Amino acid sequence: MDIKNAHDRKLIVHGVMVLLIVGGVSYAVEHFGEGHLSAFTGWIERSGHFAPLVFMLVNVICMVLGLPQTMFTVVAGVLFGAVKGTGMCLVSMGTGSTIAFFLGRFVLRGVILRRFGSDPNFRRIEMLSHRHPVKVLALSRLVPVVPFSVASYLLSVTRVRYLPYIIMSVLCLIPETVFLTAGGHILSAGVLKGTFSWKLLAALVGAAVMIFVLVRIVRRSLDKDNAGSL
Repeated sequence: MDIKNAHDRKLIVHGVMVLLIVGGVSYAVEHFGEGHLSAFTGWIERSGHFAPLVFMLVNVICMVLGLPQTMFTVVAGVLFGAVKGTGMCLVSMGTGSTIAFFLGRFVLRGVILRRFGSDPNFRRIEMLSHRHPVKVLALSRLVPVVPFSVASYLLSVTRVRYLPYIIMSVLCLIPETVFLTAGGHILSAGVLKGTFSWKLLAALVGAAVMIFVLVRIVRRSLDKDNAGSL
């Protein structure tokens, strides 16, 4: 139990560390780079739909390539705000998850099994997907034991079906996405305008609490089901 609690805390700590890194870089770019961050965000505001579409396309491509998504989500909050950034990330990550799922299931299945077939994380996901597919989907999205984009490929070669996969992928991403985009927005507002939003801070804290609670609920449910089947 202590190991599980430590992993839950590690999830939040990881998000906080990414926020601090992005905040430090944003401050350096703005204050030591002659206002480059302000200029860039201003260009985004004037560009209409062009910049968001490009950002989402890059996010989808990076998901298909198996790259970590955390930094992209924080940057979406910095550049586009918490609400718009959250929507953009959910759409692009849902699209990327769909492409990865079908690539893994119908094109790269053999490659994935050769690479990860003996990995203990994959073997546990595969075992649980037979008995508790929805719960393992929720847990794999809420707790990134492996990067989200990599988990998409691993799930594609299990018995998980596409419709539950994409629904749970998007729904379970909401708390983490709100947490990271709200944090990114708070950082950018502080760096660019010297302002602070208590509403966004409340959203950030609420999302962190929701992540922690949901992870514990899903884990306890899986533990209970496994104990009952013995």
